[in-house]
Amino acid sequence: MIRLALQMIFLVLPWPLRRRLLSACLGHKLDPQARIGLSIVLADDVELGRNARLGHFTYIARMDRLQMAADSYIGNFNWIGGLSTRVVTPFFRGIKNRRSEFIIGEGSMVGHQHYIDCTDSVTIGRYAGIAGVRSQFLTHGVEIIRCRQSCAPIVIGDYTMIGSGSLIMKGVILPDRCIVAAGSVITHVKAEPYSLIAGNPAECTRKVPATAKFFHRDVAVIH
Repeated sequence: MIRLALQMIFLVLPWPLRRRLLSACLGHKLDPQARIGLSIVLADDVELGRNARLGHFTYIARMDRLQMAADSYIGNFNWIGGLSTRVVTPFFRGIKNRRSEFIIGEGSMVGHQHYIDCTDSVTIGRYAGIAGVRSQFLTHGVEIIRCRQSCAPIVIGDYTMIGSGSLIMKGVILPDRCIVAAGSVITHVKAEPYSLIAGNPAECTRKVPATAKFFHRDVAVIH
C-alpha cells in the first residue's frame, strides 16, 4: 500500500523529479534517458535501461522484477499482473524456482491493451514484438485432476512477433525468428526458427523466408 500511495502522489510531479524520487524512495534503477508515463509500477525490483519507455495508464502489479532493456517499449492501457514470491500466500507453495517477473529485451515492444500474467516469469527476447491489441499471456491455471493451481514460465525468442489478439498459455516457449498469426491460441507447439504459427490450437503452418527484413533489423521502431 505504501508503494501505491507514493506512486499516486509522485504522478503529479514532472518526470525528472519523479524519476529521482522513484529511485530514492523505492529503489528503482532508472537510466537517465528512460521514462515512465502516467503508470503504476509495484514490482519489488525495477530496472529500465537506456531509452526504455513505459507508456500511460499501464498497471504493473506486485511482482519480483520488472526489467526493460535499452530501447524497449511498453505501451498504454496494459495490465501486467503478478504475485511476488515475497508475498505470503497459500498459492504455489510447492512450486520451486517460481519467479514472478517480466523481462523484455533490447529493442522489443509491447503494444496497447494487452493482459500479461506474470505469476511465473514472462521473458521476451531482443527485437521481439507483442503487436496490436488484446493479446493474453497466462502463466498459471488450475490442474483439474489434482485440483491445484500450477504455473510455468513463458519465453518469447528474439525477433519473434505475436499478432493481435493471441492467447499464449503457461509453459509455451517460442524460438527466435517466428511469426504468430493474429488470433492464435498456443497451448504448446513444436516450432523451429522462421516458422509461421497459426490456428486454434496453433501449429506451424509454413516457413517464413530467413531473408525477411524483420528478422535482421537493428532498430526498435518500424516505420
